[in-house]
Amino acid sequence: MDDSKLVELARGGDARAYGTLVERHQARTYATLRKITGDHDLAMDLTQDAFVRAWQQLGTFEGRAAFSTWLYRIAVRLAYDAIARERRLAPAGFERAAEIDVADPAPGPDRGVERSADAEVLERRIAQLPDLQRAVVILRTYDELSYREIAEILDTTEASARVSYHHAITKLRGRYMEEAKSE
Repeated sequence: MDDSKLVELARGGDARAYGTLVERHQARTYATLRKITGDHDLAMDLTQDAFVRAWQQLGTFEGRAAFSTWLYRIAVRLAYDAIARERRLAPAGFERAAEIDVADPAPGPDRGVERSADAEVLERRIAQLPDLQRAVVILRTYDELSYREIAEILDTTEASARVSYHHAITKLRGRYMEEAKSE
């Protein structure tokens, strides 16, 4: 059964239909929130909060976008709010070191250590990007969303999503080139 039918049933009070939506989208929502926040526990809490909020606001879902896009929008906003709250509460000069999980496809034994080190460097670089750029890179690269979907999730324009992605990639390449020169 597709998401739109499940949403229709859930709006009618069918908790099982909504449970199917949760099962279908929970892992991907968590993975995205984990990459954005860099915190397992926070991502777990935000995932749960996103589904609770989606359930509460299901009546406002208009169906112009896919359910998953609408859910991502709720989840990413919750993540931004949590990050902003964390920054306000953090002691002066303290920066949270985000850790982004990157799935490494089974590397050969000769490349495993090198790929792991490369992934860690990339994770740190992505974590250092401004919030919007980090979210666009994660949604575009890891979640393989279109710029249109990203714009809907982040409540921005498609052009802004493209520009943010371009700036983020330019920064990541620049940092790579600086480190390569210093080696």
